[in-house]
Amino acid sequence: MYYKDGCGVLNVVGPKLKSLRNGKNISQTEFSRLCKEKGVKRSVATISKIENQLRSVYDYEVQIFADVLGIPIDELYSNEQVEIGDDVQDAC
Repeated sequence: MYYKDGCGVLNVVGPKLKSLRNGKNISQTEFSRLCKEKGVKRSVATISKIENQLRSVYDYEVQIFADVLGIPIDELYSNEQVEIGDDVQDAC
């Protein structure tokens, strides 16, 4: 379900996180700063890896992401099949 040409993704919330963050006009830099204010220091590079499904995500991180975005945690989990971008495929 979450594989393309044998390359597995490392999380299912990344694309939705990116979409919601962009929808709220929050840059990755600002998002990183807001996460730090909530007690979870994540670099812009780490945020990028999460959004592109190149890094797994801890459950407490998902909660912080939802808090930063002001949404219920379940909104980050989509029932839609995750599409793997070319950048992820290239990394495999």
